[in-house]
Amino acid sequence: MSWDSQTTTALRKDEARVPDPVSIDPPAGFVALPARGGFTERNGPWFEKTDVDGRVLRGLRVLPRHLNALGIVHGGLLTAFLDAALGAAAWRASGRRCVTLSLTVEFLSHGRPGDWIEAEAHCAGFDSQVAHVSGRLYGRRHSIMTGQGLFALLRPGRALQTLPADSAPPDDATSQD
Repeated sequence: MSWDSQTTTALRKDEARVPDPVSIDPPAGFVALPARGGFTERNGPWFEKTDVDGRVLRGLRVLPRHLNALGIVHGGLLTAFLDAALGAAAWRASGRRCVTLSLTVEFLSHGRPGDWIEAEAHCAGFDSQVAHVSGRLYGRRHSIMTGQGLFALLRPGRALQTLPADSAPPDDATSQD
């Protein structure tokens, strides 16, 4: 079978009709985060709660669409999930939106279909330009990943630029000039 854009589009349409066979219900206290673009819409849903100590935790139920060819959670998804949790910790500590400058992760184990994975992150400090954050992903049975990141703090009041869903970048955005 050859893969082309028509085949991919047909598969995406079929995927949208088939519900995930795993319950998405999060543990008590977790609420769904709004999807903020195509990536989180496709790779979520993600959840969040504040525990009794004031820590903010993120959560993810492993669904079949999150798996790689080996039947375990794709490492890229785990990395993106931890990156988002680290960025949220930087934002909470500094009060400013941020973007990842550097991210280092260590894979310790894997996740399986149906697992509930939580992320916790801590901002060690920030100055006027950069935040230093560390965190980890863990499941009921074991730690899955640790990571550290540096986040550029965006200037206050910087407006978000929202693109319509499924929009293509302008022709000049791909220019090599």
